Amino acid sequence: MAEFSEMMQNDYGIKKKPITTRNPQANAILEHIHQVIGNMIRTFELQERELEEVAPWKVILAAIMFALGATFHTTLQATLMQLVFVRDAMINIGFQADWNYIKNRKQHIIKKNNVNENKKRTKHIYEIGDKVLYKVDSLSKYGVVPYKGPYPIVQVNINGTVRIHMENVTDTVNIRLLHPYKE
Repeated sequence: MAEFSEMMQNDYGIKKKPITTRNPQANAILEHIHQVIGNMIRTFELQERELEEVAPWKVILAAIMFALGATFHTTLQATLMQLVFVRDAMINIGFQADWNYIKNRKQHIIKKNNVNENKKRTKHIYEIGDKVLYKVDSLSKYGVVPYKGPYPIVQVNINGTVRIHMENVTDTVNIRLLHPYKE
């Protein structure tokens, strides 16, 4: 795994940026890929299909890769195949990407989403020793309590995360999953 990570950094200039657990907003691309994989596997109805013995997942993985590459992205205003191969995946015509437009559109959408997200937030500055409630479920029906805690904060990070001590574990969590606890 370390060799792969090093190769990605050296050959492609990709930088590692660790994210907190249980925070799917931090890696929307990966969450989208997971959703496509799950949908494709359900669509293939594996219970009723006989898979090849040599490479049982070959057909499914090929379909997943094509679906990911041929999906139109509203932010990009193109498919990934159009951007990579400079041609359309379905019909044999050329495609010219306007990279400045794509970059500016993406930045505009990010700013707009951040403004909308920040409107919902109440300003709170967390400090070491504060107690917080940890959000475990966004649905509170059937008597399920949406928060657990209170848990003490043991470290405050500058990237919107804190370390809290929960039972026998100290974990880093995003502040979006926390609610200040008032005694």
